[in-house]
Amino acid sequence: MITVLKTADNMTKHDTWVRLKAGNPYEPIIKLFPDGMIPMRDPFPLERVTGPNQEQIAVWIVDLQRLSSVQAQAIAQLTAAAHYADANEVAAEAVERGGFLLTHSWIESMECGPEGFQRQTELADFFETAPQPPSAKAWREFYNSQHDRWIEGDEVPPPINTIEDIDPRLRTPELEERMKMHQVNQFLADGNYSVFDVLTGRAMVDALNAIDPNNTYSFVGFDDEDFEDDEVYE
Repeated sequence: MITVLKTADNMTKHDTWVRLKAGNPYEPIIKLFPDGMIPMRDPFPLERVTGPNQEQIAVWIVDLQRLSSVQAQAIAQLTAAAHYADANEVAAEAVERGGFLLTHSWIESMECGPEGFQRQTELADFFETAPQPPSAKAWREFYNSQHDRWIEGDEVPPPINTIEDIDPRLRTPELEERMKMHQVNQFLADGNYSVFDVLTGRAMVDALNAIDPNNTYSFVGFDDEDFEDDEVYE
């Protein structure tokens, strides 16, 4: 499962989205979700439910706060039909729980913002410091901490501006590329560049030199000293 940076919506509490595997139970309604991304409360399957053979199943919580009424209603109806239940009862359970359950095995990839990365770092710390395998008591303490601080509380994650702000254990080539493009876009947005600068690539060269000082980027094919902006209009 690949984790990449996603810009968070400042109007919402959590910042994790997932893409589901083919054949997932949400396929009939997946077009209701932009880019097929489902908002999640946690950046990992924090909850556990008991399966038909008394096994523990890791589940995600679809973030009810970030669902539109149409999306929430569609999930409730779909879940109810699959389990021969009443849609209103399914919706009521979701409200009480804070979202709908989704089995971990359906998750293909994940995107998240600062909160998601901070909580993944805490999960990595937990697995490095807890007894192996983690005891039920250790997991419960971690679980309670996550609920108290991130779900019930208002913990604020540290900002992420560069790849260095992300724990090395969570970095991937895809993430580094995404971060670089994020920095480039931010540089261009903050810079005073003309449309001509953007079209000719000058703005991009400046951005790359700014965010990657270990390398030097320049135009290939013509000499800046022999080229004037006015020439393009002659």
